[in-house]
Amino acid sequence: MINADFSTATVLISFGAVLGKTSPVQLLIMTLLEITIFGINEHLVAEVLKANDVGASMIIHAFGAYFGLAVARMLYRPALQNGHENDGSVYHSDLFAMIGRSSNSHGSHHSQCKIQLILLL
Repeated sequence: MINADFSTATVLISFGAVLGKTSPVQLLIMTLLEITIFGINEHLVAEVLKANDVGASMIIHAFGAYFGLAVARMLYRPALQNGHENDGSVYHSDLFAMIGRSSNSHGSHHSQCKIQLILLL
C-alpha cells in the first residue's frame, strides 16, 4: 500500500510540469507509463545500486520531477508560442486572485484580514 502511495506521489509531482498542456487521455497514458517506469527505477536504485534513501524521497521527487520535465519536452510544439488572446492575464482577474489569496492566508486573523482587504480596495 505504501508503494502505491509513492507511485501516486511521483505522478502528482510530474502533473505539475504538464498541467494545462495535456488532455485527460494524455494524462492517463502518462500515468500508466510513469507508474511502470517508476517501479523499474525504484528497483534499480534500491536493490541494484543499493542507494540508501530513507523514506524514498530522493527516488520519488527526483523521478517525478524529471519525468514530468521529459514529458513536457516531448509535448512541446513551437507553433504554440504564438498563443491565444485569452492566454494572458487580465488586471481585474489578477486583483481578485490576490484578494482571495490574502483572505485565505491569514486563517485565524479574520478581522485583521477584513481590514487589509478594505485597505487594498
